[in-house]
Amino acid sequence: MTYWFRRADVGSDQWFETGDDLIAVRQAGFEGTDGLASVAASRSELGWALDQFEPLGAQLYEVRYGVLLDGPVHGAEPVSEADFEATWQRARHSRNTTAAEAGGPLPRGTRLTGTVSELPWGPGRTGLFVDLGLPIIGFVDLGQLPLDPDDWPDVGTVADFEVATVRFSLEPSRSAPQIRLRPTATPPPGRPWRRPGPR
Repeated sequence: MTYWFRRADVGSDQWFETGDDLIAVRQAGFEGTDGLASVAASRSELGWALDQFEPLGAQLYEVRYGVLLDGPVHGAEPVSEADFEATWQRARHSRNTTAAEAGGPLPRGTRLTGTVSELPWGPGRTGLFVDLGLPIIGFVDLGQLPLDPDDWPDVGTVADFEVATVRFSLEPSRSAPQIRLRPTATPPPGRPWRRPGPR
């Protein structure tokens, strides 16, 4: 069976969906008085991120959606499924739009060297993919690249990038995290992309 609980303390409001073992399979929580969610995580999503993208995927998932309660739920009051779902949606929206990216394994500004692996829409359109040697692909958006498509890097170009953000899409057709990047430096118009120097 499935159960729904709420545990509200001073400065903390935690909502849980559990099975018979009272282990949280989904958790929505808020800390403080700012209305921002501290957690909106699903155990099945966390498992999927670990299976598909190794420990890095699970770490990035927890940065985006928070950390589930470890162990059974105690000291909570039963709530309705409808009340839990409404709270879950509110917490999920909060984490998707305001989750901090200062921590975790790839905080904003982290410098990475990668190889341009694909320009799926051609130069000058949408962006390009970067192989970072990680289980998660990098993507550079059109707005981070030179205006002239002739000045875009070719497939195989090795360059330095920095992390702009990490996005998590959990829709079935686009189920993957993506490391959004920006080049650390772009060459002057008409000049080749410079290979990274030794670190």
